[in-house]
Amino acid sequence: MPTADHPSPGVRVYTVCSEVPPDVVGGLGRYAERMTGALRDAGVPVVVFGAAPRGGRAPGTERLGDVTLHRLPTPGLRGGSVLPPGVRRLLRVAGLLVFNVRAAARILRAEAGRTGAVVAVHDWMGCAAGIVCRVLGRLPVVFHVHTRELNAPAGDGPAPRRSAYAVLLDLLETAQARMARLILVPSVRMRDDLAARGWPRDRLLVVPHGFEEPGLLRLCALPDDQRDRIRAEVRRRYLPGGQGRLVVFAGRPSPHKGVRTLIRAVPRVVSEHGDARFVLVGAQAPQSGDAVAVARLIERTRTSGHVVAENRFLAPDEVFAHFLAADVCVFPSVYEPFGLVAVEAMALASPVVVGPGYSPEVVGDGAVRCARDDPGELAAALLGVLGDAGEADRLALRGAAYVRERYSWARTARRTLAAYADAARLRPGA
Repeated sequence: MPTADHPSPGVRVYTVCSEVPPDVVGGLGRYAERMTGALRDAGVPVVVFGAAPRGGRAPGTERLGDVTLHRLPTPGLRGGSVLPPGVRRLLRVAGLLVFNVRAAARILRAEAGRTGAVVAVHDWMGCAAGIVCRVLGRLPVVFHVHTRELNAPAGDGPAPRRSAYAVLLDLLETAQARMARLILVPSVRMRDDLAARGWPRDRLLVVPHGFEEPGLLRLCALPDDQRDRIRAEVRRRYLPGGQGRLVVFAGRPSPHKGVRTLIRAVPRVVSEHGDARFVLVGAQAPQSGDAVAVARLIERTRTSGHVVAENRFLAPDEVFAHFLAADVCVFPSVYEPFGLVAVEAMALASPVVVGPGYSPEVVGDGAVRCARDDPGELAAALLGVLGDAGEADRLALRGAAYVRERYSWARTARRTLAAYADAARLRPGA
């Protein structure tokens, strides 16, 4: 199993990652953006193939230190809002398949007759390229798994029957996992979940993410008076005169994010703190009815006077300002591969409560972690933070110290490159 923390010279890396800057719309794109910067001058040549919408304004090829980024125009990424959801999904999958074939063809041409290269693919969107490179080029492949959301528990009763689409992606990922020299995941919880599904445990390697978003670092560096002004501005949006208790959730209102458990916990919290306001920041996933389901639950629980469901995308800087303003940030996920939002809130020295989906080592003793997906337990955790200012301050300081000691994108880049070098040295089939 790889343990080195420094890459070996001589390895060449080809990365297939569908979402690359500036087309950042989700967690994978943020990962690619931060890792590109961290790898910029690492001393290892990295060639990245990303999918780009047709007609995009970014250059097709860009050189960033040791990283060469190729944006391959890909049909179907944007789709048309007038098209039925099923058609849009089919066009997207077809477009990603074309992107994978083009990326694999370029890698195979560049590596014909050579050795010492590794192909890194990210989530199901890059699996086809990885499988082609492994089968046709006998190239070692490293599989990055950031999420398996389509196979995640829903958090509300029995799991729904999986669609044919989800089954197909599961088969694709499983095939890639069996062929990969190494499988990189961001948390122990995810490693154990995948091993329990039959994935090869001896090839599963935990490499946590970093946390340093530019906007977050700028906010941390501001003088106290400027941070206090930002905090007050956000609080006045939701609290009369800025006075009261502010609870902030950030993420999509998908069932596995625990939003419905949070709403069911609101009456218990409000019974002790009538001035509490819960702000839900984040837009629903495309083609889902999550926002409507959340609105109906707010109506059924009669919590509309205390819950603000934004249901819109906020830029990272605005999300960070909400974290800074909160008396407590809550992320009650029942499934969370890493949970970058909680780590970012902890880095800002905000008290944090997380759900059972978080791997314990991700937050350590810097957050309150609920053991069950239960409104009563979640309400008790929130009340414990809201009702004891001294303990909330201590929790926030522990969280900030834990994140800064444990996580950095530079460390993530070093460990990732070391894994690539180990994959290049491993015997085929090892």
